[in-house]
This record gives sequence, structure tokens and C-alpha cells, in this order.
Amino acid sequence: MVKNIIRMGASWCAPCHLFAKTFEKVSEMEEYKEIDFKSLDIEEDEESEILVEKYGVKNVPTTLILDENNELIYKLIGNLSFKDFTDILNNLINGDEQ
Repeated sequence: MVKNIIRMGASWCAPCHLFAKTFEKVSEMEEYKEIDFKSLDIEEDEESEILVEKYGVKNVPTTLILDENNELIYKLIGNLSFKDFTDILNNLINGDEQ
């Protein structure tokens, strides 16, 4: 079950800024109110160091989709459209294969 979604980016990253708008819009949607959304800057947030190492983040933006035990369900790399992001989330929430 999808419980946490963490967007990892950097202040100098143009695709990160583009995806941030989509991420914020999706995080405010009623159908995802049970999911915790968080954004981290890989160069400024201490927590990001642990996540970069644990989940092998090599590029930004990277979005980590985690379950209630903070186990990785899915890792998205790059800037996604609103439709692509919500399609992936809906498939994961509904238990469809990716």
C-alpha cells in the first residue's frame, strides 16, 4: 500500500522545478489524502543523504514511492507529466502491475 512519496531534487535542477509543480498539485488531490507527500533537496536536507544511499538515488528529480514500512515500492526518475504521475499512482494504489 502506498503510504509515503518523497520527491528528491536540487535547487539548480530545472526539471526538478518543473516536476515540483506537478508533485504539489497531486499532493493536494482528495484521492491521495491518505498518502504523505514530502519534498527534499539532496544538497540541503540531512534526511536526503540517508535516502540517497538507501535507495540508490543517482539522478534528480527522483521520486520514491514507499509503503507503510518505508520499503520501496517504486522509484521514478525524471520529470513526469501530471497524467503519467497520476496513472502510475493509481496503478500502484489499485494493485495493477507496472
